[in-house]
Amino acid sequence: MKKIGLLVALSFSIFAIGSPHWLSARVNADKSSLTFARDIAPILQKRCEECHRSGGVAPMSLVTYEDARPWARSILEKVVTREMPPFHASGTVGRYRNDPRLTDREIAAITKWVNGGAPKGNTKDLPQPRVWNTGWSHGEPDLVVKPAKPYVIKASQKDQYVFFFFDYTFPEDTWIAGVDTRPGNLKAVHHANTHLVPPMIKTPAEGYIAGDFDPTARGTIMLSGWAPGVDSVILPEGTGVRIPKGLRLGIQIHYAPSDVERTDQTSVGIYFADGLIKKNIRILFGDRKDVEIPAGEANYRLAAKQTFDTDAVVRFFHVHMHLRGRSYLMRFTYPDGRVENALEVPRYDFNWQRVYMLNEPMRVPKGTTVEFIGTYDNSSANKFNPDPAKIVRWGEKTTDEMMQGRIFYESENENLNLTVKHGRAVAAVESAEKTK
Repeated sequence: MKKIGLLVALSFSIFAIGSPHWLSARVNADKSSLTFARDIAPILQKRCEECHRSGGVAPMSLVTYEDARPWARSILEKVVTREMPPFHASGTVGRYRNDPRLTDREIAAITKWVNGGAPKGNTKDLPQPRVWNTGWSHGEPDLVVKPAKPYVIKASQKDQYVFFFFDYTFPEDTWIAGVDTRPGNLKAVHHANTHLVPPMIKTPAEGYIAGDFDPTARGTIMLSGWAPGVDSVILPEGTGVRIPKGLRLGIQIHYAPSDVERTDQTSVGIYFADGLIKKNIRILFGDRKDVEIPAGEANYRLAAKQTFDTDAVVRFFHVHMHLRGRSYLMRFTYPDGRVENALEVPRYDFNWQRVYMLNEPMRVPKGTTVEFIGTYDNSSANKFNPDPAKIVRWGEKTTDEMMQGRIFYESENENLNLTVKHGRAVAAVESAEKTK
């Protein structure tokens, strides 16, 4: 799905949010007074170590001064231009969960430190080392699925995409509360999206499809996404996702370019719902298939419109385009005429597919209309464009295009009042036990 110089992009992935309370005074101090140990290490620890550590996905560690110092100028360049960290939704920092963007104060601190000669400082000022959880984020899942055998990723300078089909089929309607993804090889897995696979999609004998394959075009539904720094999806108490009987799980993995052969066997963990389920997550789709981008067109616009048929509580967003994708906008028009840009992705990047989960959900009244607006750049100015002379239409290949928008929400007034045990409705569990 993604074509980028990943060794450059991953080199400066910086994650988490927030700004140390003491940073303001330090930024205003003389540039030579900022040191790695006291001022910069805490920022890098909170922002970078998710990837830049031993065993992380980045090609180098930034944990120690000796690790980070050779990259000082490169780090500065990437953070000042906001190329890194890779997050493309606009709005207030902290609106989204796992919003990795640096604050202006943090960028100013890094700038002053680098321009001041990037001094080390007193090692006594270093923060305590951070201990990273390398296991499941929320404890052992109720169900773990993974490919039948490790997959061999050939050495290549190109991005590789593989969709794996899991053997497990849900025997009954099952309510789940969360999904976690555990990459088998952090050096290889750039990102991974878990899907629900309907019965009409047949599993190949080898258990996977490599290359250009868009699962949503075949009828799958994206369930969750993993990328470095992104937490697993755990729904609020009383909310669940019903997986219908007969569906399977699958995962599409983007493998980063590598000079060496690697293997991977990524696992997906499912947490079943227990207790009272009041609400089922719903999806509002903003898709178009009548894509036809003229050759050389730098600002092709495509829009779709939907209306909320219930008072809604919006939890998260997802958008999907291909290499010509330039920007994406979800605009809400409320019944009282008020207009709000609910999601803005001004610099869409096919190389970083994210789920934009709100820290505070949006409450949207019934009758609110949504404009899903995608803009595309099919000109030679688009560095990812494989052929500016080509008319581009909808298709599953990366070199084709798509227009997809997803809003995940709950109905404000819904109350299913359904008691479930280990993912299954209690009535169904009791009935099955009686037939034994």
